[in-house]
Amino acid sequence: MPRWLKVYLALVPVFPPLYLAGFYGLKFLKGLSPIARYALFGFLALELLAALLSPRPGISFVLALLRGLFVLGLIGVGVWLRDAQKLGYLLYGYVAVYLTAFWTSWEVLGERIFRTARLVHPYYTTVSLGLAAAVGLLLALGSRELPRGFRFFAGALAVLTLLFAGSRGALLALFVGAMAAAAVGGRRFLKGLGIGGLVLGVAYFVAQSERKVQAIARLLNVKNLTHRDRIWEGAVAAFQAHPLGGTGPYQLGPYLDWSYRKGCSLWHGLERMGFRCPDWLEPFYGAWLIAHNTWLHALGETGIVGTLGWALLYLFAAYAVIKARDPLVAAIFFGFMAMGLVDNPTLVPSLSLAEVFWVAVGIALARSGLVKTGQELASG
Repeated sequence: MPRWLKVYLALVPVFPPLYLAGFYGLKFLKGLSPIARYALFGFLALELLAALLSPRPGISFVLALLRGLFVLGLIGVGVWLRDAQKLGYLLYGYVAVYLTAFWTSWEVLGERIFRTARLVHPYYTTVSLGLAAAVGLLLALGSRELPRGFRFFAGALAVLTLLFAGSRGALLALFVGAMAAAAVGGRRFLKGLGIGGLVLGVAYFVAQSERKVQAIARLLNVKNLTHRDRIWEGAVAAFQAHPLGGTGPYQLGPYLDWSYRKGCSLWHGLERMGFRCPDWLEPFYGAWLIAHNTWLHALGETGIVGTLGWALLYLFAAYAVIKARDPLVAAIFFGFMAMGLVDNPTLVPSLSLAEVFWVAVGIALARSGLVKTGQELASG
């Protein structure tokens, strides 16, 4: 593995726009098997058709094309990487993200981080920090090429990040991902179930104490949906208004009333540091609002037609992941899909996390024989 690629992967979580190189991955989608060709380009065709059926077909078509090609390009990058072990170098970047989160939180929150507040970061959301911690733990468990001492340090730091982020969806991703990996032969991922149990044990102990840390205690609070039910209602209303093609990509925001009426805002960490949403960004507010559910977001944004496209892609990806039988890929795929019940972890662009998901899907394609590599094409 060339050194430049190791450095690049390590930098991606710290500088997420580096993932835009994913468009280059389209060139690696050569030699697709018939089923892979139908699934990938069927998905793209259905997304474009849904865009044409939306209230603003022109801009929706362009946005759907860009997003669809980006997803396919990331899958192509995974086909090129071929080996999930290469993803382990992302862990260096995630460690930098964890340390930045604790430093930022101490600067803007002080001792409140140990009582009432959750972790903040200059550009990662609190939920994204939780998912980054879950992914980091999976990488620490599954990456055999990295030094053992570093993996232990990164895993311990990820556990602390998961605790103080207080993200229940991320904890669900860790549990489901570890179980999926173990099911395809990754016995070392059983440690992930133990770590998840430890996190729940700490959360229970904290919840019972007199001076509880609310960020940790909320991991056990399954009744509080943090207004997700109202956001889901907005996504359903959008689907009812535009059942065939939805609102169009990145145009669901105005229907998510509970989030939208708050007005334009930046990442919570930046706002805590005194930054405010600039005037030039106001017209685009709502483009980054999500329905906090993979399927409801798809229905509201792309209607029945577009959701069929996403379903086709996810089902084919699940088939490829199961066929590949790679524990780390299975952990990432099924962990993200589980978290999709309460969030949108596979929606691109993101802070490197959704991109990891689609690259893992590409690795599954290559490992399962559903697409030929460049060497195989040359020899064939």
